[in-house]
Amino acid sequence: MSYNYLPLDKQHTNFQQIKNLLQFNQQVSITFDAHYRITACRDYLDKKMDAGDELFYGINTGFGFLQNVKIDKSQLQQLQSNLIQSHACGMGEEVPKDIVKLMLMLKIKSLSYGHSGVQINTVKRLMDMYNADVLPVIYTQGSLGASGDLAPLSHLSLPLLGLGEVWHEGKKYHQKKYSKSLAGNPSN
Repeated sequence: MSYNYLPLDKQHTNFQQIKNLLQFNQQVSITFDAHYRITACRDYLDKKMDAGDELFYGINTGFGFLQNVKIDKSQLQQLQSNLIQSHACGMGEEVPKDIVKLMLMLKIKSLSYGHSGVQINTVKRLMDMYNADVLPVIYTQGSLGASGDLAPLSHLSLPLLGLGEVWHEGKKYHQKKYSKSLAGNPSN
């Protein structure tokens, strides 16, 4: 077993692993099994979307009262981008960087189960951000929805779109100026 990174997949992550992650500044990586699960789920979703006119809430439909309104394929990427931007409405003090690191790790962990339909490139970019210590600016106040995590998770996701702000090497960067050097094309 290597101690320089924490493998993320469907296996239970215990408190000692989290403690080691922070104490030893470990990197994160998904396992081969997680990679397979993520790509298999995405392939399944792509086939279902291509197979017919079935509605998938929030993937090819609007939200809330617009849940039965089908969004044209040419507008799906814009739908997802608009959703993240509209929900990034946090305010107040910034979440401490150690907590942001844990949030990033936990988002990668949750996506590693392979149940979300996310693209593997999205997970890779989140790992790149974590491992390069590029931390999104997330605010302590502001929530949307029943779970209350939509605003913070939207701020966490803004850098994937080339938006928002990030901390790196002690400096705060506006993401539009920094995203190309971080992880490539923001549309993946």
